Amino acid sequence: MNTQSEAFSDTSTAIEVRKIKAGPPLSWIIDAYRLIRAHWKTIVPAYLIVTIGTVLIQFGMVAAQPRNPGFGTLVLIMVCMFVAMLLQSGMMALFHGTAEQQPRINDVFRGFRGRSILGIFLLIIAMLLVTAVYGLLVYLAFELFGSSDAMMGILNPHGSYDRMMGSMMGGTSIVFALVLLGVAVVTALFCYAIPLIIVSGAGVISALANSFRASFKNLFVLCIFAMNIGAVYFLVLLIPMIGGALSTSMVIFLIVMALAVWLFALVINGAYYLSFRDVLLAGRVDEGVAVE
Repeated sequence: MNTQSEAFSDTSTAIEVRKIKAGPPLSWIIDAYRLIRAHWKTIVPAYLIVTIGTVLIQFGMVAAQPRNPGFGTLVLIMVCMFVAMLLQSGMMALFHGTAEQQPRINDVFRGFRGRSILGIFLLIIAMLLVTAVYGLLVYLAFELFGSSDAMMGILNPHGSYDRMMGSMMGGTSIVFALVLLGVAVVTALFCYAIPLIIVSGAGVISALANSFRASFKNLFVLCIFAMNIGAVYFLVLLIPMIGGALSTSMVIFLIVMALAVWLFALVINGAYYLSFRDVLLAGRVDEGVAVE
């Protein structure tokens, strides 16, 4: 009989960065739905725990904020962000155990174990450092290319149209391109960092490096994945919106919309895990996910 530890063994969580074919993006979403449907008695209650916990954290943060924001407010935000990330990371562990045919609801708390807590904490520190460096580089780019005046021209509502267009065609265009490149780099660094830490037990530096390599190696596929998510999200909301337009009860409409968004977010959590599984877990390409 399999034990729970086997779902997170060295064999099932070994890392292999690889480039995959362009087919999986939509199948990730479809397979996630099938996986949830097959194991909804475990996955749905676990996601309820994550959702309720996150909402309570947000309410607690708002209620505990002092009248005069300062360093204490920053610490409070950091703590709330930390706990929320631990809860969310547990969904990756839960989906991994489920995909390995060992679904257990207590996997949702896997992020609160010693090594995982340290990993997520260091990841938050890395996020802050990378964000600070990124902000500094953007500021220096504005100064270097003389785009500060150009941006003022764009933001000035009383400026002429010719001046605004001239500003946009100048150094601001270069800075805008650099900003987009920076966003791509930062996104690639952190794209798969959480599942690498929680599922594979990787260190922060290793997680960032593998996430960066995997993201750029599969840039086209991940862009298609993002577009598929946007299209499915539109279709998911379309039916409740049509129903809401025909309904006389705004309360029912809002409840249906909230439920649709919640279920969509659950499916996307699963699709995100499956993308990680295909892109980074060794021996998983074209293997598929078994469902009952």
